[in-house]
Amino acid sequence: MRIFETFAVHFKQAAKEVARLDGNASLASVYVARSTWDRWMAGDIKGLPRPATCRVLEHLFGEPADQLFGSLEPEVTTTAPMAGDDSSSPHLAAMESFRLADRQLGGGHVYRSVVHYLNTVVAPALFGAADRDEDSETAFGAAVVLTEMAAWMAHDAGRDDLASGHFNRARRLSQSLTDVTAGANVMAGMSHLALQTSQVDAAADLARSGLARLAAGPQVPTLKARLHAMEARALAQLNAESEAQRALDCAREALALARTAPPSRWVAPFDEAALASEAASVLLDLGVLKAAAKEAEHALALRDASRVRSRAFGQVTLAQVLLAQGKPDAACSIGMELLNSSQSVTSLRLSRQLDALQADFDPYRQVREVRELLSRMTATAQHRRLLLGSLALPEGPQ
Repeated sequence: MRIFETFAVHFKQAAKEVARLDGNASLASVYVARSTWDRWMAGDIKGLPRPATCRVLEHLFGEPADQLFGSLEPEVTTTAPMAGDDSSSPHLAAMESFRLADRQLGGGHVYRSVVHYLNTVVAPALFGAADRDEDSETAFGAAVVLTEMAAWMAHDAGRDDLASGHFNRARRLSQSLTDVTAGANVMAGMSHLALQTSQVDAAADLARSGLARLAAGPQVPTLKARLHAMEARALAQLNAESEAQRALDCAREALALARTAPPSRWVAPFDEAALASEAASVLLDLGVLKAAAKEAEHALALRDASRVRSRAFGQVTLAQVLLAQGKPDAACSIGMELLNSSQSVTSLRLSRQLDALQADFDPYRQVREVRELLSRMTATAQHRRLLLGSLALPEGPQ
């Protein structure tokens, strides 16, 4: 396991960026010793690190140092919470912490921590909540969301076998909830995984099953939009153009209602940028290239620089659309931006998409700019292979 080595690479890059931003050359030499890292990982945290170290960590993770080094599991007070009030639940805080770390570092780096939290904190809570009706919904809901989160992280690390197991487990756990939205949310994830593993018919069926389940519960427009988008993705790959366009329209109509509906704590975020990204993929598969380019550009315009991985996937899609339009120069420009901005993203899923994009560029290698890009992509792929060594997840069920 080389998680520290990968962290050190990202930290060194962040230190250089902070030194440039702050005009303080000494910040470029800030580092975290292996012994300090091991102490942090063991939970031996006594106050905040030195200010310079905090500055770099805050730049790297996008969060204040006091939150980064705060307790993931707040102490439970003896005061009983009000009925239906789960705002003090440590599980909800943990969900947000893991989600943030996933966005910044990539799922492979956070996967083990999520599984450890599930096994040592959430699992005992499920048994303890059996006789406390006011706690059981939160405990089981957190188990569903975190198990689904583990599935996504395994998928990001290239372990779709582990991802499938986690999704199935999350689906079974969701049957213990009175709120049907958690189960429908899991089906959206399962539909995505089915698409990625070329099980297109299953992807469409899972999306429709999720919509049917969601219809029996409270209205959650963001989840409804996501499920319709997954259905559209599957239908586009089945060459059912009119049905795919209809599903995409349903997704847009559902998302338009999101601003007036209360959010669900068991539903993964899905916003206008996410829908635009999915729409771009749908339209690319359908060959509606002008509209696909518009959606891909819209998705990138809505995503700020902190969402590096999300932007990287969007840039891959836009480059594919531009190549399909016969615009290698414009695609090459996007490709260069992609390589420059995604160096810190250690996602095997992204690496595979970059490999496929490199193959898409190859027929245009007679163009000088494309040859330069292909050379950069080859060098970047070698660098990624070194970083991704730390993402190897253990064999067998987790």
